[in-house]
Amino acid sequence: MAERIIRIGCGFDAHRFSDDRKLVLGGVSIEHPRGLAGHSDADVVLHALCDALLGATAMGDIGQHFPADSDEFKDISSLILFERVAAIVRQDKWKFVNADITVICESPKIAPYAERMRQN
Repeated sequence: MAERIIRIGCGFDAHRFSDDRKLVLGGVSIEHPRGLAGHSDADVVLHALCDALLGATAMGDIGQHFPADSDEFKDISSLILFERVAAIVRQDKWKFVNADITVICESPKIAPYAERMRQN
């Protein structure tokens, strides 16, 4: 029987609000008067998840894989970044079982969007 290896990654991300951006969290467009500033779509939920997966597998961080000064990633959907991270870690034969993500904010309320985020 093969030895089972359990690893845990911890991801974190924060962006300031911006008046001229739409808000995307967990791959879901959220009705809110302000979005988050960033080079990509600034989805802090998916950015933190990407960092957690990369950290658990000792494969760097999101900034190393998707530099903020690269035009390739300007306004890119973080769902695409997540798909690329998932492919990178699966290529190295890692299997992920669960992810627990904490979003800290007063507004917007996350509960109405949580199930759609999980489905992404």
